[in-house]
Amino acid sequence: MRELASIFLKIRILIPLLAVLLSTAGCGPRKVWGYPADVLALRLSTARYAVLASVDFTTQDPSQALSLSPGAPYYLSLVFDSMDMADQAMRMLELAWNRCPDPWKREAGVLLAQKYNAKKNWPPAILVARKILSTQQLPDVEQRARRALVEALYWTQQDEEVLRQADLLTNPDSEVLLFRGVSSLRLGMASAHDLIIQLFLQQRASTLHARFFTFLAGAPQYAEGFTDLERDLIAAKNDLFLQDWEAGIPLMESVLSRLDPARSAASALVGDLAVAYQSSGRQAAGARFLVGVSSRLTGRARADALEQAGRIYKRMRASRDAFAVLRAALAASDDADQRDRERWHLMDMIIARNPPDVLAQVDKELAASSNPGFFSDVLEDWISDLVGARKWKTLMGLLKVVQARGPQDVQARLSYVLGRAGQEGLITPWSGLAASPGDLLRQAASLDADGYYGLMASSVLGDVPPQVKPHPADAAPERRPMLDPFVTGFLPFGLFSQAYQRLVESRRSLSDAELHEAARLMAQAGDYASSMHLMGILGRRRPLSQDELAMEYPKAFSSVIDELSLTSGIAGPVLYGLVREESYFDPDIVSSVGAVGLSQLMPATAAAVARRLHMAEPDLKDPSVNLTIGVRHFQDLLKSVNNVPKALLSYNAGLTRVRAWERTGGDLPGDMFVESVPFEETRKYVRKILVSSVMYASLYGSEDPREAALSFFNIQDRSGGAPPKTP
Repeated sequence: MRELASIFLKIRILIPLLAVLLSTAGCGPRKVWGYPADVLALRLSTARYAVLASVDFTTQDPSQALSLSPGAPYYLSLVFDSMDMADQAMRMLELAWNRCPDPWKREAGVLLAQKYNAKKNWPPAILVARKILSTQQLPDVEQRARRALVEALYWTQQDEEVLRQADLLTNPDSEVLLFRGVSSLRLGMASAHDLIIQLFLQQRASTLHARFFTFLAGAPQYAEGFTDLERDLIAAKNDLFLQDWEAGIPLMESVLSRLDPARSAASALVGDLAVAYQSSGRQAAGARFLVGVSSRLTGRARADALEQAGRIYKRMRASRDAFAVLRAALAASDDADQRDRERWHLMDMIIARNPPDVLAQVDKELAASSNPGFFSDVLEDWISDLVGARKWKTLMGLLKVVQARGPQDVQARLSYVLGRAGQEGLITPWSGLAASPGDLLRQAASLDADGYYGLMASSVLGDVPPQVKPHPADAAPERRPMLDPFVTGFLPFGLFSQAYQRLVESRRSLSDAELHEAARLMAQAGDYASSMHLMGILGRRRPLSQDELAMEYPKAFSSVIDELSLTSGIAGPVLYGLVREESYFDPDIVSSVGAVGLSQLMPATAAAVARRLHMAEPDLKDPSVNLTIGVRHFQDLLKSVNNVPKALLSYNAGLTRVRAWERTGGDLPGDMFVESVPFEETRKYVRKILVSSVMYASLYGSEDPREAALSFFNIQDRSGGAPPKTP
C-alpha cells in the first residue's frame, strides 16, 4: 500500500481539479456507476483505476460518465484501454462520438475510426471518417481522419477513392505509399509499377515489403508487370525482413550487382545488406562484397557501401582496411553529414592508435568538418583517458586545437580541467599555455555559463554561478491563462503522459505564460517530471524566475527526503539532486534495465538492502519504501568510499568499477577524478547531480551556492577568502 502521506499530498493538490470536475456534474446523479461521484473522481485523478474493473456495464448505464465532465467518455476510453478492457473502451469511445461536444467528439471520432480499422471493421470506419471530413476541421484532425479513411477504403478495394484521398494527405507515411501502389496496380494504371519499385528501393526492409510479397503471391497475375530482377528485389526484401539470411543475403547481393546504378543511387539496399551482415555474423564477407560492388555504384549508394564496409572493418579491428575504405567513402560522398560521420570514425581510430602527430591529425579532421560539435563525444572520452594518464601536455595541445576549431563544449571542459590542474599543482612548471589557471577558469565560466563547468569555474573563482541568479519575476497576471480544455481534461483522469504529449506537440504556439501555467498544473497533479520538462522548455526561451526555478527543482516527497537526510547525515540537496536525476520524482518509473522507482533501484540490490533494514517484500513503487532503501544503499556506498562524488559514481556504475578507477586516478582531486572516469554516462550523472545539489542548496537552504559546489568535491576555497553570501 502506498505511503499515506503521498495519498494525502495528492488529495491536497488535486482539490482544485476535483472542484472543476465536479462542477460540471450539474444536476446529474450523485453517484456514478454505484460510487459517490467525488470518491470516483479522486480515484481517477490519482490513476487508481481498479475501481472501474468492478463496474458491470451490462447493468450500469455507460452514459453516467457524462455527469463527470463534458469529455469524460473520451478520457475514460483511454483509461479502459490502459486496463486492457477493450469492450468498455469502445463503449466509451462510441458514447463520446455520439454525445460529447467538440473537441472531444472529433477526437473520439478519429480514434474510433482508427480502432475500427484495427478490428478490420471497415464500413463504420469509413462512415465515421467521412462524417468528420464533411465538416470544417482543424488541419491536424482532418489529416488524421483522412488517413484512417484511406486505410479503410484500401481494404474494401475502393481503389479510385484511395488514390483521390491519398493525394490529399500532406505527409503520407510509408503504408499509404503501399496503399497507393497496390490500388494503382489493381486499377491497371501505368504508374503502379514505379510506385511499387520506389517503395522497395527507398524504404528499409519492413513488414510493408512482406505484405506486398504476400499480396503478389496470392495474385500472381500482377507479377507479370515486373521484370525478373524486380521480382528478385521483392523477394529479397521479404527474406531480409523475415531474417532468412541464407536466402536473402545472396539474393540481395545479386540484385545490387545487376541493378542499373542510376536506380540504386539513392536506394536503401546497401543499408539493408549491412544490417543483414551484422545480424548474421557475415561481416568479413559482407565488407568484401560492399567494397567490390561499390565500383559499379553511383551517388549515395557508392558512399554508403564504402562507409558500411569501413565500419565493419573497424568493428573487426582491421584498422588498415578500415582507414583505407573510410577515406574512399569520404572522397565518394557529397553529403556533409555523411562526411562528418565518416570523419568521426576516422578520428576515433586515430585517437585509439595515438600516433606521434595525433593532435595534427585531429586538427585536420576538425578543420575539414562542417559541424565540429559532432565530434564532442569522441573527444570527451579521449580527454578522460588523458586526465587519467596525467598527459597534461597533450591536453594543452588539444585545447589549442579546439580553441581554433571548436567544439565549444569541449573547449569549456578543457579550460576547466587545465585551470584546475594548474591550481592543484598537477602541472609543474606551468608552461605551454599563455593563459593562467585563473584565466582558463574564467574562460570555462564564459563558455559554459549555464552548465556544469560554468557553475564549477565560477564557484572556484568565488563568483556567483549564473544558474542561481533568478530572473526578476514579471508582474503576476490578473488571471491565469486558459489552456486548451481538451489538454487539461486529461489531468482529472490521471492521464498525465497524454496531457504532456499534447502540450509538447503544441509548445511552439504556447506563450511563456501558458507554458508556465501548464507546468504549474502538471506539478499540482503530481507529475513533476512533465512539469520540469515544460519548465525546461521555458528556460530555453528566457531566464527563469525564483518561483519558476523552484518548479524546475521541486522539493517533491519532502516529508520523506528531509527525514532521511536527518537520520542518514547526508545533505538534503544531495539527496534531492540524486532523486531528481534518477527518476524526475516519478515513483512508478521503471528503466530499460529494470531499475525501479524514485531511487531507481535494481531489484536484487534493493532486496539485499531491505534485508539489512528488516523489510519483508518491499514495494519499490512505494515512495517511502523506495527512498528509505535508496538512501541506505547510498549511505553504505558513502561509508565505503568516504566522499560524495565517489559514492555517486558507485551508485551509477558499481563499487567494483570505482575501485578499479581508483587504482589509476584515485589520488586526483575529486572533480578531476570524475573527469578521468571512462564512462561518459557516469561522468554526466555526477555533473548533473552536482548542478541539482547546488540549485537545491541555493533555492531552499541557507548555504551559499559556491560553498555547496566546493564542498561537494571538498575543494579548498582559493578565491581569497570565503565568498560573500548570495543576496
